[in-house]
Amino acid sequence: MWKKSTKVTDPTAAGQAVGGTEGGHPDDKGIKKKSKVPGVMITQFQEELPEGMSTPDFTRKPIALTIQEGKTAIFKSIVIGTPTPTVTWSRTNGEIVFHPDVCQQKYDESSQQHTLEFPKVAAEDADTYKCFASNEHGRAVCTVVLNVISVGFSKTKELQKNQGEEPTDFRKSLKKRNPDGSREQKPMETEEKVWEILLSADKKDYESICVEHGITNFRGMLKKLSEMKKEREEEISEFVSHIDKLKHIEVNDDDCATIELDMDLKDPASKVFLYKDGVMVPLTKEDCDGQRHSLKQVGKKFIFTIKGLGKEDAGLYSVDVGGCNVFSTNLKAPDVEFAVKIQEVKAEERGDAMFQCVLTAPFEGVSWFGKKAPLSNGEKFEISMSEDKLIHTLIIRDCAPLDAGIYAAVAGVKSCNNWLIVEADKDPKGKKGERKTTMAGAANPEELARIAKEQQERYEKEMAEKLEKAKKLQAEKEIADAEAKLEAEAAKKEAAEAKAAAKAAAKAEAQAKRAAKMAAAQAAKEEAARRRAEGGGDGGAGGAGGADGADGANGANGADVGGGVDGLDEGLEDEFSDSDDFESESAEGGSAADGAEGAEGAEGEEGDGEGGAGGKGKRKKRAGQLVPDTVVGDEDEEIDEEAAKQEGKAARKGKRSKKKLEEAEAAAAAAAVDPGVHFHAGLSDCKAIMGESAELECKVSSEDCKGIWYKDGDEIKVDAEGITITQDGSFHRLKIHKVTEEFGGKYKFEADGRKTEAMIVVEDPPRFVAEDLETFKTPVTVKKGQKATFKLPFVGRDPIKVQWYLEGEELSDDSNIKIEHTEGCSRLLLTKLQRKDSGEVKIKLKNEFGTMEALTQLIVLDKPTPPMGPLEIVEASASVVDFKWRPPKDSGGCKIDNYILERNQIGRNTWKKVGPIGPEAKYRDTDVDHGRRYCYRLRVETEMGTSELFETEDIQAGTKAYPGQPSAPKVVSAFKDCINLTWSPPSNTGGTNILGYNLEKRKKGSNLWGMVNPPDEMIRSGKLCPVKDVVEGMEYEFRVAAINNSGAGEFSVPSEFVFARDPKKPPGKVIDFKVTDSTYTTLSLSWIKPKEIEGEEDEAKGYFVEVRPAENTDWDRCNTNAITMTSYTVKGLKSMGMYWVRVTAINEGGEGAHQELDNYILAMPPPVRPRFTDVKIKSFMIVRAGNSARFNINFEASPWPEVTWLKDGVPVSKKVTISNAEGMSQLLIASAERSDTGIYTIVVKNIVGQETFSIEIRVTDEPKPPGPVELDENVPGTVTISWTASPDEKKDDRLHYMVTKRDSHKRQWHTVADRIFNNKFTACNIMPGREYQFRVYAKNDMGSSKPSESTKWLIPAKKEKFTVTLPESKPCDLQCAPKFIMPLKMHAAPQGYECYMSCAIKGDPTPHITWYRNNLSLNTNTNYFISNTCGVCSMLILRVGPKDSGEYKVVAENNLGRAECTTKLTVRE
Repeated sequence: MWKKSTKVTDPTAAGQAVGGTEGGHPDDKGIKKKSKVPGVMITQFQEELPEGMSTPDFTRKPIALTIQEGKTAIFKSIVIGTPTPTVTWSRTNGEIVFHPDVCQQKYDESSQQHTLEFPKVAAEDADTYKCFASNEHGRAVCTVVLNVISVGFSKTKELQKNQGEEPTDFRKSLKKRNPDGSREQKPMETEEKVWEILLSADKKDYESICVEHGITNFRGMLKKLSEMKKEREEEISEFVSHIDKLKHIEVNDDDCATIELDMDLKDPASKVFLYKDGVMVPLTKEDCDGQRHSLKQVGKKFIFTIKGLGKEDAGLYSVDVGGCNVFSTNLKAPDVEFAVKIQEVKAEERGDAMFQCVLTAPFEGVSWFGKKAPLSNGEKFEISMSEDKLIHTLIIRDCAPLDAGIYAAVAGVKSCNNWLIVEADKDPKGKKGERKTTMAGAANPEELARIAKEQQERYEKEMAEKLEKAKKLQAEKEIADAEAKLEAEAAKKEAAEAKAAAKAAAKAEAQAKRAAKMAAAQAAKEEAARRRAEGGGDGGAGGAGGADGADGANGANGADVGGGVDGLDEGLEDEFSDSDDFESESAEGGSAADGAEGAEGAEGEEGDGEGGAGGKGKRKKRAGQLVPDTVVGDEDEEIDEEAAKQEGKAARKGKRSKKKLEEAEAAAAAAAVDPGVHFHAGLSDCKAIMGESAELECKVSSEDCKGIWYKDGDEIKVDAEGITITQDGSFHRLKIHKVTEEFGGKYKFEADGRKTEAMIVVEDPPRFVAEDLETFKTPVTVKKGQKATFKLPFVGRDPIKVQWYLEGEELSDDSNIKIEHTEGCSRLLLTKLQRKDSGEVKIKLKNEFGTMEALTQLIVLDKPTPPMGPLEIVEASASVVDFKWRPPKDSGGCKIDNYILERNQIGRNTWKKVGPIGPEAKYRDTDVDHGRRYCYRLRVETEMGTSELFETEDIQAGTKAYPGQPSAPKVVSAFKDCINLTWSPPSNTGGTNILGYNLEKRKKGSNLWGMVNPPDEMIRSGKLCPVKDVVEGMEYEFRVAAINNSGAGEFSVPSEFVFARDPKKPPGKVIDFKVTDSTYTTLSLSWIKPKEIEGEEDEAKGYFVEVRPAENTDWDRCNTNAITMTSYTVKGLKSMGMYWVRVTAINEGGEGAHQELDNYILAMPPPVRPRFTDVKIKSFMIVRAGNSARFNINFEASPWPEVTWLKDGVPVSKKVTISNAEGMSQLLIASAERSDTGIYTIVVKNIVGQETFSIEIRVTDEPKPPGPVELDENVPGTVTISWTASPDEKKDDRLHYMVTKRDSHKRQWHTVADRIFNNKFTACNIMPGREYQFRVYAKNDMGSSKPSESTKWLIPAKKEKFTVTLPESKPCDLQCAPKFIMPLKMHAAPQGYECYMSCAIKGDPTPHITWYRNNLSLNTNTNYFISNTCGVCSMLILRVGPKDSGEYKVVAENNLGRAECTTKLTVRE
């Protein structure tokens, strides 16, 4: 042991140099210092520090963590030192992998904190970590431990156990991706597939997936799936910003399957891959016939298509972006085919159609498609299947023409389709035809059943054969396993016996050899002693030392034999002692490997003799996994003993220096690490087209690597005909210049023991020769009625399907179409061509390898169609007409040579030929007259002829602008022989000066207008125009028209009628002007016509009414035109506003004097005292609790009254809603309660008076039933019924009770008493032997409650033997004076309600009953209902009023005495 010194050698800090360079101590030594923080070791590189400088130190060191796997682990530290230290981290086992997903080192400037973060700590992250803080003066270091608690199964740990990998290497391998972004291709295990299916499945499908794959721990599955989903989302987020609308794989009706999803890629250049069961599927970007897998991208939508589905396409498909799986979906391919496919169906309109198919095996997942759309079971489509799930049926109900199309059935990955043809109703008669019950397409059910039965029997037979085969294989496997087990046991037993025998022989031989060796050693010792005695060299001593086995390596060569002997003896002892661990070792020194170890041990410095064949026999144990240098056979194979002996001898004799041995071990380690040449990119399958070139390419890891190409196992020579083999760096290529059939096959490239394979499939799709194709593309031009021929040779493997199309419509042989096919050529002949046949001609070739198309144009020449409108007028002035038109819709396929133009002047019958005007669709006509209208005819002229006519609309040359209307003539003055008029000129003069006017007149009642001025003499001015041609006393109206250069314009609006007479005097004031009625907004007036005073005041012809608010000084005229009536109603007044009113009479002489009212008028109705206008008003209202109470009342009053509602004399609460309108008021209780019961009073009051009305509103509810009913017999023959009061009795003072009875004889319930206000009643006439039962109801204004029922009451009848015993007759005196059994009760009843009083009296003879109120007899008063039944006296007051209050008394009298009972009735308001 070495003694520790204060100066220790310390490893150089990261980033520092060793040896006197900057940053390191000259001898890489440092001085230890203590830190204030425990656990921190500081190393100072210099004995004395410069001023102001300091070594690094920790103010906060990291804290050890024990954390669960998958959580986030963070180590935090804060360091100080001048200059600022650099912080680094390391771990004991391995290196730290700094990656955003594994580990990150960060520094926060604000808190000056250094952190080491593990985002998702894994089990392999558990280790001891060191944090180093270094600067040029020293270094501080502290250690911290990270413990990770593993959760569940760890795939990483298992791989580490099996492969001995480092955790970092494994995590790197998980993230390993190819340079092109794809992930490593390897077949997926079943467990991986299940998890991928669950990751992309809907939650509703979890249970079925677990059942299918035998997962029983559903809760554990959900927990693990949640964690996997989080990890998957984080991976996806690196490449995809958004993903949705994931559509699982679906099989379509054309044997295609599609996968759809919407992805928003962060990098549009990211590559998208498709994998099937972990193996990449080659994709084409465009949909073509040659490839089965394609990818189509439309915006953010990605559509993957798989064509020509087969059973081999079943599997798990995964979509990857940048090597990250984003979506997985499973395609299942059940073993099912179509035994009978669906057939074409022709159905009648409004009838039904049926499609049927038969499967080869039971299957219930058949999907139906109609015109590419999936169908579901409903009213229109009925989908069904037979019980054996073999016959599947689709019925289309009520077929319409729109239902025609292709319908398909899809079963697994197989499909079949056919047409539905709907024949339209031949005689629809404009209405929808009647529904038909016919079923089109229905196959013979017996035939389908027979086929289905055959398929079922075949299916069951196949399943039975498979089951029998599986049982047979299982039995054979069990037999083979048993035999193998027996053979293994026998071989093991023989090996054990042979081993034991070999051990015994080897031991005996070893003992013999050892004895011989010891004897030889002894002789050698004696000889050496003799030589020393004789002055020999040191070699003997060295040899002796070698014999002891301690320092055998230092001995001379001559002594090697002795050392080796001892080493061999001891090594053999060790070998035999360890024989249980190494069963295959030789009896003579072990294997060659052991011999090598022995040699190594013999050369050891300490002479330990490690190994089996040399040294002291101490067995060396290898560290790490044992890797054999040669191939070792099975345990049952025997080892060549002689070879083992020779190898053991060679090992004992061979000696190598330690340096050479270390070099050999380093070379072996390098060879173990170096994997050799490997492939970066292997060969890919290639489809080659016959006659074209093809190329295979692969990339290896070394540019110096040479390789060999093979085809179908045969090596391809470099100078092979038609093939060129090249190498460009690490790329190796094989190019076939012209592919023929013999080039198809399996190609292999092998380099340095590694190989990659690919298939070249030679295809021969249809193709065209380039020259023939160019000739075919030349358009074909023919004239109408002629024929056209199209011919195109082609090459390709037969059979080739040839189709011709014209404008997208397939052609077939017809009267005008003839198609001829010969070997390698096809010809199309079209005859009697029309212009409409022009268009695109296409030939389409198709065989098993692909499709080829070629296009050309067919042009049929014909006469052009007429030019088209509408006409565009560019200019139409007084001197020129310029217009354009549209070219013909079809020029007949020819160039337009000329337009032929003809012109016609409107009003003439001749057409003038202007002539050809050229090919431009426009014309400028300068030979026109101002104001004339012209019409033109156009024809198109081409080399094929002239078109039909196109005639334009009329065009006017220079539009005339007439003046507008003058103002209406206004009468200036009128006399019996002359009327003077004036008017204003028109605002629109037509662009020229007004030359004059034409004036017309018309008598009132006539329809004829007459000219005032002569036609050739216009009126020059309209300032003042006298009209003298009038008749005295006649009434006239006038109109005027302006004239300019274009002519006379429209006449003006007629003037007012005017009499031809001398002017009149204005009328006088109206008489008796007064107000007849008024409201808040109107005022009715009347007056008498003013008197006529000859020479002073003439007759009034009309009147104007004017009003003026009291606050204004201006008068407002109410009527715009004068009225002739002597009454008028002014409207639109302000309520209660003050107005002044006046009336003015007018006539032809003007307005007369104004007549005003003496006082202002208020806009209000005449004063009216409030009065309720309803004929019948309810004064009592019953409302159920919880319902609304609404009461409306109408009234009239003027002026507007004040309306107030009171409840029981006080204003109503806010709960009550009051709505007032004109002449009406409403009270509303939205949700009435019992507390709302009361008397509501409305008070209507204005300045004239007031009026009130009261209504009682009673809020109640159906009463609760009374309590238990008890029966008791106080008097024989009677039953006293008593009951507990209803809970509502205290709330409702109008609550009373009703008693019903039922006996065993009648069995019907009937009422025995009603309106009982107490809780007891006595029922009479109870007969023995009958069973009675009673019910008691609580009643109020809302109705009755549920009954409370009594127990059954029975008075048993005593049936004794009938004996007649005449007892001694004793006089029985039952007479007694009247006596009250039940006295009267005190009563307090509300006003308007009824009141019921009752009492019970006995007495014999029957007493006479008299009722009194305030000592006044009531027996003869009809307002009281008095009854006496069996001594029960009662009195009913139907409507209690204040007059009924007082003292009531009942007096009972007979000849034996007199009794009376009194009570008091109080009436509540």
